[in-house]
Amino acid sequence: MFKNLRNEARIFFWLHTAGPLLIKGPDQPGLDPLLPDMRFIRAWHNGREVPYIPGSSLKGVLRSRAEQIIRALAPEEMTIPDPFQQGRDKEMKDKPGCYRYYASDPVTQLFGQTYLAGRLRCADAFPVENRPLILNERNHVAINRITGATQGKALFNPEVVEEGTFAAEIGLTNFAVWQLKLLGLLLQDLDDGFLLLGGGTTRGYGRVRVENARVLVRDYRHDPPAEILRGYEHDDTVPVSGCHYTSMGYCWEVTFDGFKWLLNLEVDLADTLKKLHRKQREVQQKRVNHGG
Repeated sequence: MFKNLRNEARIFFWLHTAGPLLIKGPDQPGLDPLLPDMRFIRAWHNGREVPYIPGSSLKGVLRSRAEQIIRALAPEEMTIPDPFQQGRDKEMKDKPGCYRYYASDPVTQLFGQTYLAGRLRCADAFPVENRPLILNERNHVAINRITGATQGKALFNPEVVEEGTFAAEIGLTNFAVWQLKLLGLLLQDLDDGFLLLGGGTTRGYGRVRVENARVLVRDYRHDPPAEILRGYEHDDTVPVSGCHYTSMGYCWEVTFDGFKWLLNLEVDLADTLKKLHRKQREVQQKRVNHGG
């Protein structure tokens, strides 16, 4: 599925905190007694150590939400397996790449699994230059779940980002149009506060807003696309008003401001999931008939 490059999309956006954000780094504060019990994760960027949002943290919450949405819309017969389910690697071993893709559930097709590379990738999000970045220590006391009272002297102080703006990026390679629409829904849930980042979300942590979004789409096929968006499959197209591609010499490229237009793509996710389920059963049955 990656041998032939047909399309790509890159979504650039800012994540601005709308409340405290906690993404824990190493559990131990080390030898410095002045450090908080839970330090916000840091990495070197542009010559200095700064707090950041790991791409794995963003991808994890997006995948979890995608599973919820797909389970709600998918036909009852479609199984969305636990990503930690044992035995799938052995089942898919030595199978062709196309079979592994089409025989997998929609979540695995987009996010990947140990036996299948995903279409989606998330880059680490670092602080935006010249924007406020405020870190603070918050004090918490552990609560006894039975009595509801404080648990002895179990005081802990996590370090949180009170205010900050992080430059994030999501990439898609050889995407289907439905995957792009689903990603728009996930970003909308993130912006609306239905999807929270990091730890301490039950204490009100993790609320972020999506700002300054921009979507860049490339089509690598020879024929110039009209005002349409083309997925990996040749018959996977949807009209997009005002979509004017520019020739880059080896591909066609178009840029959109914002991500809300993704929500308006003429894609019925429930109907698409039914088609994907039929395709999944077809390739599995074909493999059985050929003794695979």
